[in-house]
Amino acid sequence: MTVRRWLTLLVGMALLAGVMASAGSSIGPNYKPKPKAGIKGALLPSQLHLWKYNKSKGHYVVVPGNAAKPYVPRMRKAATPGTIAFAEGWAANPFSVPIHKGIYNLAKLAGLKVIYCDNAFKTDQAINCAEQLSARKPDFAIESNWQGGVAPAVSRIWDKAHIPMVNIDVWHPDGIFFGANNYESGMIAGKAAGTFAKKQWGCKDLWLFLGEHKEEGAAADLRLSGFADGVQEICGALPSKQIAREVMAAGTADQAITVATDWLTGHPQATHILSTTIDDERSTGVAKAFVATRRDGYAVGQGCDTVGIAAVKSATPSKNRYLGCVAFFPDKYPTYLVPIALDVLQGKPVPQEIHIAHKFLTHATIGKYYP
Repeated sequence: MTVRRWLTLLVGMALLAGVMASAGSSIGPNYKPKPKAGIKGALLPSQLHLWKYNKSKGHYVVVPGNAAKPYVPRMRKAATPGTIAFAEGWAANPFSVPIHKGIYNLAKLAGLKVIYCDNAFKTDQAINCAEQLSARKPDFAIESNWQGGVAPAVSRIWDKAHIPMVNIDVWHPDGIFFGANNYESGMIAGKAAGTFAKKQWGCKDLWLFLGEHKEEGAAADLRLSGFADGVQEICGALPSKQIAREVMAAGTADQAITVATDWLTGHPQATHILSTTIDDERSTGVAKAFVATRRDGYAVGQGCDTVGIAAVKSATPSKNRYLGCVAFFPDKYPTYLVPIALDVLQGKPVPQEIHIAHKFLTHATIGKYYP
């Protein structure tokens, strides 16, 4: 081969490499998110129906109309006096505090009485609350049982009493689902974390640590799969052995610290770690475990409740290992829940699922929403 042909070949190879590099940089990592369709509490818009409550049958029935159209809550006085049963998810949980306050305030404005029971994040208590409240014959129920395993049993109690229900963040049979758009919130968190990992570590030696509790429902678990998809959309597909799930059933920061510390001890090879869990309580616990063990890991919260807000505000991520939180705006939940009750009681059609919009808040931006 002549020198000229060698030079021509080398130039061609260089040009091809440049084209491939350019194409690679424009299309990003070769990873496609895999959202699951058909999960109740996370149905696609095309899968939704409009519902009206049939009092004589004791359940919702499908009616014609466009359920994919965004639901616009309208606060007003109730047409007639009535009673709302409020089975709170867990009164001691910071996420529930603004929901509790708002329901009482808006129900009063609407001219509705509230009867109350605390589910206390316990399966037996959720059953007891539904039985006690339904026996008092309210007109409507706001059911905030967060234990998915007893959701069918809880729904049967309300159905038997012919009382229409909306449920909060965990899907229940024959209940209007209201709350987080779980997969989307996970994707928002994952993309934010992936962008950080790309800038901080070049996405190298990356591990994901996910704190799960599947008893809170398949829809809520989408926060974790959405997070994993969001990170990988930015950084590319990770080996399955580098995506870890650990059960955090107690819903507390203390348990999350213990579970995360144990996992970190058992995985010294995990170099760069991104984490999320079901909520801020557990995610802040994971972040504290990163700080205590001096591991190169960062957590993202889900919810932006008072615990999450305080953590994001308290320090920059380099100090507290908390990148931010995806806001569910629990303070806005009652502005939907009470109008949903009013619409159902007045015989108006309501989508079977209604989701709140989310936003990722950081140390630099959270003051705009929570001064």
